[in-house]
Amino acid sequence: MKSNSIANENVPHFYVRLKHRKMEKWYVNEMQAGKHQRKAFNHSDEKAKFEIDQIGFYQKHLWFHFENESDAGWIPNKFIRKNYRILNLQASKDNTEASNEEKALSVLVHFSRRDFDVYDKLGKITDNLSDTTFKSILVNSVGSYKDLTKKSYRRVRSQINRNRPVMLWGRRDNQCIVLFGFNHRVFFYFDPEDGLNKTITVKELTKLWKRSGYKAISY
Repeated sequence: MKSNSIANENVPHFYVRLKHRKMEKWYVNEMQAGKHQRKAFNHSDEKAKFEIDQIGFYQKHLWFHFENESDAGWIPNKFIRKNYRILNLQASKDNTEASNEEKALSVLVHFSRRDFDVYDKLGKITDNLSDTTFKSILVNSVGSYKDLTKKSYRRVRSQINRNRPVMLWGRRDNQCIVLFGFNHRVFFYFDPEDGLNKTITVKELTKLWKRSGYKAISY
């Protein structure tokens, strides 16, 4: 891609924060705007979450598009914190008869394909879904399948940074959660047991994950 070409795409929404560093941080309303059109962020903006709805590439750099009550624009990647990302994960339609695995899989897919009905594709409700079933559903819905079993937390964070939530098991008897965000202290996850979004420390998550032999999948 040429350095002066522009490319952007709509993405499932996620949240970012600005770096704490004492440096001038700015955004522009259009990626190709000149230096004189830059708008400075306020100090208070460092505490704010920015909801991102597009990513773009211009002059060999990555940009994030936000829109809030006061303005809309593009933030250069160099101003975005590396240790913070939260996906705007929303529960799919509730199915009280579904197992925790099925609920978690439905939420995992729903983030990227809200028009795909996991419950309908699974058919009869069953416990302990096979690895083949997980792979089939993910490939048919979002186009890919990633086995993250025994992978590092760095790899897990990388998946979330790529806008891909991670389904992770605790015990093998149907206990699972969906990771959808992280900061420097905790991971954010969806618990299919009660349908709530929660946080968990790395130490607590490791203890939970170990029970399943560190089983995890994504796409």
